[in-house]
Amino acid sequence: MNNNQQPIWFNTWVIVIAFIVCWPIGIALLIARVNSSKQNMFDGSTTTKVCMIIGVILILAGLSSFSNSFLAGLFYTAGGAALIYYAQKNKKKVERYKGYIDLIANQKIYNLDTISSTMNISYDIVKGDIQTLISKGTFRGASINELSRCIEMPQIEQQPTAQGFIGGLIEGAAAAANTTVTAVCPGCGGTMAAPKGATVECDYCGKIFTAN
Repeated sequence: MNNNQQPIWFNTWVIVIAFIVCWPIGIALLIARVNSSKQNMFDGSTTTKVCMIIGVILILAGLSSFSNSFLAGLFYTAGGAALIYYAQKNKKKVERYKGYIDLIANQKIYNLDTISSTMNISYDIVKGDIQTLISKGTFRGASINELSRCIEMPQIEQQPTAQGFIGGLIEGAAAAANTTVTAVCPGCGGTMAAPKGATVECDYCGKIFTAN
């Protein structure tokens, strides 16, 4: 979902105003935006920076308000602290998501217990995270088998053609030459075959980049 498609209440300026007026509403809007699409879910660096900046501003506003109103100072200080806490928590979550991409998409490891052990994360967290990624389209057509405790992936391989890259090609004159490279997404680290020099959309996080 890009900025032109997302609802107006997910715009940064709306969320900033919400934080100033009533930070619980701002946090609710921010979390809703982050979880609205796989593109936003993997945009951890931007989200962290925005949260940290607004969090510091709210804390400073709260500290300056204590002399006039203890409740107002406490309200904004608590909001800033909550936002900074969320920023750090979201950063760790994005790192986990990228770890899943590496193990599942790149290394073809589908057993949840193996993923849990490799990443040193509890089985329940791994299962919940991967289910979220599946629901957002990161692993299209995949499902979790509760009995085998494995991810079942669809038996579909993307193949480059003379016209371009099925499902991921945006543009690029080099696509016609049908020179295929293993492209590494700068957003999530996922790898995929794509025509060299073509502009493609990552199947896993939705980031658009040039395949080199």
